[in-house]
Amino acid sequence: MNTDTYMEEFDEEFENDDYIILDCPVCGEETDFAILKNPPEAVVQCVECGHTMRITLKEPKSCMVKAIISHGSESIPAKIELIEGEMIRVGDFLVAEAGEETYNVEVLSIEENNARRDKMPAEKISTLWTRLVDLVIISASVNKGARTIPLYEQVDGETEYMVDSIATIAGKQFRVVRIKLRKGNMLMRKGKTAKAYEIKRIYGERS
Repeated sequence: MNTDTYMEEFDEEFENDDYIILDCPVCGEETDFAILKNPPEAVVQCVECGHTMRITLKEPKSCMVKAIISHGSESIPAKIELIEGEMIRVGDFLVAEAGEETYNVEVLSIEENNARRDKMPAEKISTLWTRLVDLVIISASVNKGARTIPLYEQVDGETEYMVDSIATIAGKQFRVVRIKLRKGNMLMRKGKTAKAYEIKRIYGERS
């Protein structure tokens, strides 16, 4: 078996029939890889070209970042759990926790040691200044033959999407193939669901 060795991060939920997105050295782009042997010393296979390689998967480290949520004249102190190394940008939609409550928020400003930034790795952030939002931007990449169509739409953060169901974004109807979550894992199994505020990108196909 022809294999290469790589280092990648994994989510705890990977099982025998799960997939991970990696840069394929044969295809020359990001593709889905089926996990043939479970982490930490995993064997994966590109679903596009069949290339097989060994990768060492390590559990990502998370960090809690201080956040201030602006809601009208009120400022709510909160925390946001992020993955170390994750690049956070102004305009990102995240989920904040304040006590027992959770809020959908948009990043307005990023603070690092009293300096304001437009983007910053999660572990270097001192404070995230945010605003409370009910709506989030949902992103989708939909394949139709050899074409990939990017779709974007503002939806309620509680809107739910299901793998292998029919969804409509920006007026385009398609079948949901997989859902990439903000926390890093990929939903592939039929019937798996996620809410819009949890989703980084939806992948689908049209006939």
